[in-house]
Amino acid sequence: MSSLKEASIGKDTNTDRRRFVTRSVAAAIGIVGAGLFVSSARAVTPALTFADIPGSGDIKTLNYALSLEDLEADLYAQATMRLTGGGTNALGTAITGLGLGKKEIDVRYVRQFGLVENQHRDFLRGAIVAAGGTAISPFKYDFGMQSLNRKGVMDLVYTAEKTGVSAYLGATPFISRTYLRTAVAIQGTEARHTAVIAAILNQLFSEGLNVAPLASENGGRDLALTPDQVLAAVSPFIVT
Repeated sequence: MSSLKEASIGKDTNTDRRRFVTRSVAAAIGIVGAGLFVSSARAVTPALTFADIPGSGDIKTLNYALSLEDLEADLYAQATMRLTGGGTNALGTAITGLGLGKKEIDVRYVRQFGLVENQHRDFLRGAIVAAGGTAISPFKYDFGMQSLNRKGVMDLVYTAEKTGVSAYLGATPFISRTYLRTAVAIQGTEARHTAVIAAILNQLFSEGLNVAPLASENGGRDLALTPDQVLAAVSPFIVT
């Protein structure tokens, strides 16, 4: 983290507060980044709800978490393609790379965090199987990655991570004691990812984002989003 400038911490300004509210609302309704609305003609409709997640009890909650971690893992994979040399996503869509080098700070952390999200996804899938359940089948995702510039990619990753933090907080009523410690550990990791991505946006694009909630932002606490709110936010990216 030594390569992230101290200036990345941000300042408590009216602009920051407006940005915080805007991004929080955006996460709940599917608007990502700086005013960028992503939708697809093939997006799942109507939006998924918690009732659509298979299983009951712990299995249902784990499948909900798995669906989010699978989305994040795929997002990081596509973000890496876009930032670097390009590639093809699971839909067969070609993503042209922006040609950034592996030493660029956003590329380095997107790659590292992508590996972490893969681990989260694989752990949850294993936990579901170990508990005698059936893991939800992976979706395919259209993030509109081909249309995003460097900042747009990082804005999208930031919003996804911030939504993930709120998702785990909002799911706590459904998490049993058996899995509570694991959920808290993953939520903490997502929060640190959010902070690092915010710092990178500050460093590269002078965003002025706060890397942690301040007293002026929901009393210094991350917002909680219900499963239905989160699924409504991510449904525009899920392809039927």
